[in-house]
Amino acid sequence: MSRAKTPETRTRIRRWSQVETVSGLILLIGTVAFVAAIPVGIGLALWFWIAGVDRFDVFAWLYGPAVGVLLLWAGLDAYTKSRLAEARFADAQRTMGVVEEVVELPADGDGNPAYDLAVRAELPEGRALRRTVNWGSGDSSGPDDRWVGRAIRFRHNSSDPDDEHDVLFDGWPDDTKESRR
Repeated sequence: MSRAKTPETRTRIRRWSQVETVSGLILLIGTVAFVAAIPVGIGLALWFWIAGVDRFDVFAWLYGPAVGVLLLWAGLDAYTKSRLAEARFADAQRTMGVVEEVVELPADGDGNPAYDLAVRAELPEGRALRRTVNWGSGDSSGPDDRWVGRAIRFRHNSSDPDDEHDVLFDGWPDDTKESRR
């Protein structure tokens, strides 16, 4: 937030940070409720089995709210993360660079690998700016060595040449509607 240039941007960052904090609290509440529901559910199942009670709809009321709170957190967290990143880079400089290297990271739980794109941009002062763009694992056809040399647009708050993680992907300059067809 210290790199924000305008009061409006600082306000947006503060607001989305607060929403992120609320999201974390919702996660905590949902996790505690779900973990607490497990022994209660086991006890109820045992008691129902011994007593011969055939009312298993009680488990929907036991686990349903906890799962609902966790789903609420997942949706809020997914919405908040991108908005907070946009707010943090709202006043940032937009720079064109070139992908120098594609680094394949270990695969996630779904078997899709994630990637880091090592990017280099020449600043007008003649200095080289290096950044590392994280490329998520959702795209199974992800980047490969053909991406090396490809132009990339990104935002950064600092002109420090070695602040590698001060970066937000801002698109491909060569991505036009004609090339998407």
